[in-house]
Amino acid sequence: MQLIHDLYTKLIKNFSFNKVKHLFIIFFLSPIIIFIVLIRPIIFIRFGNLNCERIGNSFFDAELYLLFNKFKKKKIKSFDIWVLGEYLCNQQLLVILKRKFFISQHLLVFYNALKILSKYFNVCSKHIIIQPKYNAETKYLFDKHPCQLALTKREIDEGELILKKFGIPENAKIVCITCRDSLYLKKNYPKLDFSYHKYRDGNIKNYIPAIKSLISKNFYVVRMGKIAKEKINIKSDKFIDYPFHPLKSDFMDFFFAHKCHFWIGNNMGLDEVAKVFRKPLILTNMSPLSILRMHTKKILIFLRIFKNSNNQKLSMSKIFDYGIANLTRDEQFKKKKIKLIEVNSNEYKKIILEVLKIMKDSWKIKNKRDLALQKRFRKLFSKKINEFNFLQLQGKFKSIYSPYFLRKNQWFLK
Repeated sequence: MQLIHDLYTKLIKNFSFNKVKHLFIIFFLSPIIIFIVLIRPIIFIRFGNLNCERIGNSFFDAELYLLFNKFKKKKIKSFDIWVLGEYLCNQQLLVILKRKFFISQHLLVFYNALKILSKYFNVCSKHIIIQPKYNAETKYLFDKHPCQLALTKREIDEGELILKKFGIPENAKIVCITCRDSLYLKKNYPKLDFSYHKYRDGNIKNYIPAIKSLISKNFYVVRMGKIAKEKINIKSDKFIDYPFHPLKSDFMDFFFAHKCHFWIGNNMGLDEVAKVFRKPLILTNMSPLSILRMHTKKILIFLRIFKNSNNQKLSMSKIFDYGIANLTRDEQFKKKKIKLIEVNSNEYKKIILEVLKIMKDSWKIKNKRDLALQKRFRKLFSKKINEFNFLQLQGKFKSIYSPYFLRKNQWFLK
């Protein structure tokens, strides 16, 4: 009883009036919480949130958690129960996660109550699962170990059958491409304002020459996404505008990521699914600079072009020095009078086609000039992240910064 008394005395002091609802929930659930704490010597029960409202973060974080816990030296013996967020973005995501996680879709309120208590009572915090961060300890796990959240043989067989309905032969080489726009968030979260993400949006028309060139090289190209603002006007049996296709489904979102030869991403959560499936990636027009993950093999990256109020292009050093390397909101860039510019359609085409040669050369840069530029990039990038203490960016580089971009834009390395 003393535990309950202390609990509520402390909570009442720290909670504002508008959190009375939480107090009531905690009061109602307190016997269960106390019971879980008391039986810990017999069975240690923990609770975590898979947060399946957005496909990219939830799938990537789940894979990272499995890798970290499977291969870490010191393991915690516990019975883990996982909850979901209020909105499930993809049914196939839940199917895959249930194979590896014990999930209850009805314990979100209980989890939230326990999490609130954990802020004030260390005894409760021990029952909350802390998911690992992408850092120096975890960033190499994706290269060292196979996918933990892979599709089953039955799902792969099912996907192959559906693929034929799309008009894509079984042995075809598929390239998937994404281009972020704001319509998905507007439709799924109409009451929330996500306009701060606008700086990440891309223009799908800029990809058309690259798509046509890939088709001419006998690739099947699938423009991915559940919802998109505009269609692509490409008339070819080898092109699928998936957001507008009658056969699109939650399952095929994952199967195309599993099946593709490589993936061209553009700041979308779905790109993370391809990353989890260990697919070669071309990550185009990325921003901000601080989100670059350069520690995984078979990834080619390039940033958008940053311009200041005088319309001058900013080198990597200036992006750091201006304090804009880690900005993540549209209004922050506007306040600093910084514009983020996409490369043009011809540059997209050349960057993407260059990757075909890099892949053929086993992701090795053989041209001496390009190799020298790559070393300059890595040396400068390392210097600046150490200066600004961006710990998440530190480590051995395994990804490639677009050789074409560096050749044509050597001002970037100043």
